[in-house]
Amino acid sequence: MESCNTESSLDLPLESLSLQPFLQSLHKEQWQEVRLGEIVDVKHGYAFAGKNITTEHTPNVLVTPGNFHIGGGFKSQKFKYFNGEIPKSFIFSTGDIIVTMTDLSKDGDTLGYSAKIPKDSEHIYLHNQRIGLLLFLRSDICKDFIYWLLRTKNYQAFIVNSATGTSVKHTSPKLIGEYRFPLPPLTTQQKIAEILSSFDDKIDLLHRQNKTLESLALTLFRHYFIDNPKRNEWEEKPLSEVCQIKNGFAFKSEEYKKIGIPVVRTTNFKNGFVENHNLVYLDENDKNKYSKYLLQVNDFLLVMVGASLGKYAIVTSEILPALQNQNMWNFRVLGSVSQYYLNYAMQEIIANNINTASGSAREFFQKSYFYKIPILIPPKNIMMKFHTQMDNFYHKTTNNRKQIQNLQAMRDMLLKAIFA
Repeated sequence: MESCNTESSLDLPLESLSLQPFLQSLHKEQWQEVRLGEIVDVKHGYAFAGKNITTEHTPNVLVTPGNFHIGGGFKSQKFKYFNGEIPKSFIFSTGDIIVTMTDLSKDGDTLGYSAKIPKDSEHIYLHNQRIGLLLFLRSDICKDFIYWLLRTKNYQAFIVNSATGTSVKHTSPKLIGEYRFPLPPLTTQQKIAEILSSFDDKIDLLHRQNKTLESLALTLFRHYFIDNPKRNEWEEKPLSEVCQIKNGFAFKSEEYKKIGIPVVRTTNFKNGFVENHNLVYLDENDKNKYSKYLLQVNDFLLVMVGASLGKYAIVTSEILPALQNQNMWNFRVLGSVSQYYLNYAMQEIIANNINTASGSAREFFQKSYFYKIPILIPPKNIMMKFHTQMDNFYHKTTNNRKQIQNLQAMRDMLLKAIFA
C-alpha cells in the first residue's frame, strides 16, 4: 500500500506556488469517479471501561472526538487516559488515518474529518469507540491522498447531511463509504499528497519553534524573578498600583459582520494566545464608537466567568486592531512596569488563586480581590533587561504565527481548488 513519503517536502517553494499551472498539471478530466467504500473499510473502536478512563497522566492516551481539529488534523490537547487492561488489536500505529464518527456540536463541526496518529515515543494511542480506523483495500491508492480528501468541506458536508441524531450527531462506516469522488491516477495522488503535506510539515515546524521559544521565555522569567535570591528585598505593591483591569463589552450578535474589525471572544483563546480562527467582526466604522475596548499588543486577557474560568490569552500584533468582548478582563500595566513581566506574573497569580472564585449560577472572579493581590516589583534594570529579551522572543514568535496563518490559508485554498 502506497503511504506517500513526504520527508523531504519542506524544501518545496510553497510561498511561490503558482495555483493555475499546478491545477492544470493534475489533468482532472482524466480522473475516475469512485465510491469511498471501494477503497477503504472503516474499523470501529473498542468500548474501553469508563471506570478506567482518567484525566491523570498515564502512557495510554485514549483517542476521542475531542482530539480532532475543526477542518481535520490531530489535536494533541486535553487528553483522556486509560489505566486498565488494553486489547492489543486496539492500539494505533504511528501514521494511522482515523475519522471521528460522533460530534457533540450543533453543526457537527468535526464529524467525519480525518486525523493521523502522531509520532510519540512516550505514549501509545488507543482505538476508542466512535473513532474509525481506515483500512485500505487497494494497492493503487496513496493513503495521504485519502487523508486530505477527508479534510475537504465537500466530503464533510456530505457526512453531516447524512448523519443521524440531533443534539449528538453520528455517522457510520456505511455512510462514510457512500461518499463518491473523482480519483486521479496514483502518480497524481502522490503529487497532491506531497504538496499538501508540505504545508502541514512547515506549519508543524513553526509551531515547534514557537513552543521552544515560549519555553525559553518562561525559563528566563523564572531565572530573573522567581529563583532570584534577592527577591525578598524587592518592593511589594498591590496589583491596583501596577495595572488596570479593563472590562470588555457585550457586543450584540446582530451587529456582527463577515468582515471588519475583529471582536475577540473567549472562544478565540488557544494555548495562551488569541487565534484568528472563528472570529466575528463589527463594521469598521464602529471602531471609534467602541474605542475604549480596543486591544493593544501584549494585553493580558483573563476569562473571569463560566466553564473556562482562569483561561488566559496574550494579545499579539497579527490579531490587531481588535475589540475586547465581555466575560474577560484585560490586565494592562500602569507606569514603568514591563507588560511582559506582568503577563508572566499573572500566570503565577492565576495558578495560585484559581480556587478563590465565588459565585452561584455563574462562577466569577472578584475584581476587588484581584486588585489586592500583592506583586513584587523588581529593580528597573532587571525588568528592562528581561523586557528587551522578551521583545526579541515575541518578534520571532509573532512572525512565525503570521507565517502559520498564511500557510494555512494557502493550504486551505489549494485543498478547495484541487477537490472542487
